[in-house]
Amino acid sequence: MLKTAPRIRPRIELELADDPDSVMAKLRERLAECPRCTGVSVGRHAELFVPEAEQRLWSPWLSVTVDDAPGGGAQLRGRFAPHPHVWTLYMFLAFALGFALLVGVAWGYAQRAMDTAPWALLSVPVGLALGVALYLVSLVGQRLGHDQIERLEDALVELVESPRSMVGRNPETTKNRVPDSDARMI
Repeated sequence: MLKTAPRIRPRIELELADDPDSVMAKLRERLAECPRCTGVSVGRHAELFVPEAEQRLWSPWLSVTVDDAPGGGAQLRGRFAPHPHVWTLYMFLAFALGFALLVGVAWGYAQRAMDTAPWALLSVPVGLALGVALYLVSLVGQRLGHDQIERLEDALVELVESPRSMVGRNPETTKNRVPDSDARMI
């Protein structure tokens, strides 16, 4: 069961004592031998994903960026998302649904202004139901990929951290997901 409120694209944040370039060098060095994930890294950015043999339609990708932390050290920010093709389809469907709703409301308003039956306004409840269904599908995919999200998160922590590199948090704790955009659970 998910420990945080479900989100379409969960996040993770870590603050590390090492500088960003050292963190990324450590990630690149350890990534080749990581049994739980594969990935690519360029500059201060990395993409991590589950091994190809374990990938499913709902498998997550973890996009990671490391920047300078305000107080020194490095701030790592990561966002879990589905495969880019799946995410593109999801966003296409969301925007198409929004556009269809807009057209339906405009058409229904025009029908009403012309004193005819505004049957096009039926697109509002249908569109809202489809929007809820689209959101629920994203939650089902996140729940199906939850174990893989946990494994990617644990692998990331192992790739970038050592007991001495931690700032302000117990190195035994690996659950650092940020539940909302303003919170920082570090």
